[in-house]
Amino acid sequence: FLYLQRTLPDPESIATRKVGESTKIYDRTGEVLLYDIQGEENRTIIPWDQIPDTIKKATLASEDSDFYNHKGLDLRGIARAFLKDIVNLGISQGGSTITQQLVKKALLGDERTISRKIKEAVLAIEIERKFTKDQIFWMYLNQIPYGSNAYGIESAAKAFFGKKASQLTIAEAATIASVTKAPSYYSPFGNHANELLARKNSVLARMKTLGYISDIEYQTALAQKLEFKSSDESIQAPHFVIMVKEYLSA
Repeated sequence: FLYLQRTLPDPESIATRKVGESTKIYDRTGEVLLYDIQGEENRTIIPWDQIPDTIKKATLASEDSDFYNHKGLDLRGIARAFLKDIVNLGISQGGSTITQQLVKKALLGDERTISRKIKEAVLAIEIERKFTKDQIFWMYLNQIPYGSNAYGIESAAKAFFGKKASQLTIAEAATIASVTKAPSYYSPFGNHANELLARKNSVLARMKTLGYISDIEYQTALAQKLEFKSSDESIQAPHFVIMVKEYLSA
């Protein structure tokens, strides 16, 4: 344990590290997005107050409803995962809190080993001591992958529904929150769209049980027909966009 602790990255680096964002080309008004130049991670970081309560509550319901009460670790979840590991003779991903998931994605990677899980737990506790819950949640929502090359909630909202995160309905927020469990499997553009919708309904039911939404909001969200954005995109003002791209790469 002491050896592993010496090999841990600095917990404060989770806030100071450079996080890649995509480059955006706007028209002269600064309001119309003409083109989004994306690297490996299509990400747009947005402030905490621009992330709607719908996505915050949907994420809590989907991933970690006890987030604002625990100190970084879900001991019951860890115990369940440990028993499952004993039965299956493997290393599961169960029992991960939002803080642990942030540590895994931002600092450690997805390697499935005992040493990585220990590092993850230690760093989660340290990060909970150094940052507020809202700061941790904000970093998480801007960091995690949602599939389809979308990282962070703003890019996920644009990729799935063609709108800003602040414009998401309850049903859309629950859908995006449902994807994080397995982004490739639950992609709305893949072969498991029905499974995604079923998980979305489960998240909505959980939100209602937790008191995050009313019965009327729950019924309205269940009834909403989701319209996913087409993956085919055209470039607005192509000559201008290509000129800017050439200028940036020069």
